[in-house]
Amino acid sequence: MVINRKNIWSLSWPLIIANFTIPLVGLTDTIIMGHMPNSLYLAAIAIGGIVFNFMYAGLNFLRMGTTGIVSQYFGANNFEEIFFSLLRPLLIALIIGVTLYFSKNLLFELSVYFLTPDPALEKFYKEYLFVRMIGLPAGLLNIVFLGWFFGMQKTRSVMLQLITINLVNAIASIYLAVFLDYGIYGVALGSVLAQFSGLFLSIIIFLNFFKQYNFNLFKVTKMLGLKAFRNLFSISKNLFLRTMLLVFVQAYLIKKAGLIGVDQLASMEILLVIFGLSSYTLDAFAHSAESTVGVSIGSKNKENIYKSIITTTELALFFSIFIGIILYTFNYYVLAMFTDLMVLREMIDDLWGLVVITPFVSMLAFQLDGIFIGATLAKEMRNCMILSSLIFCLIIEFFYPTTLDLKTLYSCFLLFLILRGVFLTMYLNRVFKLVRS
Repeated sequence: MVINRKNIWSLSWPLIIANFTIPLVGLTDTIIMGHMPNSLYLAAIAIGGIVFNFMYAGLNFLRMGTTGIVSQYFGANNFEEIFFSLLRPLLIALIIGVTLYFSKNLLFELSVYFLTPDPALEKFYKEYLFVRMIGLPAGLLNIVFLGWFFGMQKTRSVMLQLITINLVNAIASIYLAVFLDYGIYGVALGSVLAQFSGLFLSIIIFLNFFKQYNFNLFKVTKMLGLKAFRNLFSISKNLFLRTMLLVFVQAYLIKKAGLIGVDQLASMEILLVIFGLSSYTLDAFAHSAESTVGVSIGSKNKENIYKSIITTTELALFFSIFIGIILYTFNYYVLAMFTDLMVLREMIDDLWGLVVITPFVSMLAFQLDGIFIGATLAKEMRNCMILSSLIFCLIIEFFYPTTLDLKTLYSCFLLFLILRGVFLTMYLNRVFKLVRS
């Protein structure tokens, strides 16, 4: 593949569309619950949302590790390993998903202990959690398929999968929760139906692609080779720690907001959903970088690594500014979409200037994440996340132990995003060292 703006855009535009639909899961639930009689409904799915973020985002190493490995094999034209590099993480994802489902009672007790400041939330939260857990195994298999699609530069398949999942979720949740009046049970069941719909589609796409190849599925020794699994686990363990720290930061935000008040907790949930809308859009270019950098390393093309980084970053910068302009211009309509509660709208409006600059502030961190995933430099990503998270928590705990408010809390979150980008930049030269001149 020739690396230029036109070709990067051809990879990225399906991802922009697809990634824009990702927050619809949280967005739909937030909008439906935000129009309930009080903040307890919204606060309950905020707690539920952060738990699923711990699981889905924490286990997203299955996606990231798959993308990096597959893209490099794709660059080297090793189609047998491309095949087995999907089956291995699928097996791991299935085992993890089933295990977590049967551990849902323990998960509930632990999450209540750490995350629920108000006992009134427990009833709503338990109902939401237990229903959504049914779709967890399918959800984990879906993120592995996503990793494979990214690595193979099949961005239109990514678009089809994500649009299917998120549209089914939105339609089913609205129908079940609003028209059938199932409430919080309905939005959870909608998410379950969405995950299984996405899995069905992903399997069809995968089988259709490989029907032209005559692989022996029973090459167990090849598929389950210790060396291949050792490489996968080496990458995955560092990505897991990195991602768990990222989710911890968001959980920490929810926890601290909840300690300030229920209204602040509900407001932080809305802020994080808005952040998700912008971040997932910018991630389109990070995902393009994952694939193109990985393929360039696999084909040992150093020049294309440079071109991939520069071109994807240019486009990401442009879109970060564009998103900020949209948020600034449509402030009133964005807030009105999320909630009718004036106390929440006024609270968020007070720090809207910070919301507007968030896409620009976060862009560098997202883009470098994509570059390092494609290069499978997971240890460096882990180190940067440790430093950024530690500084973030220390500032809040030592400088604002008793005077913390929502605006200060969100400002510290922006600092965390900046630090991630700065620290990753310090390691950037290691990407180029993977390919000898």
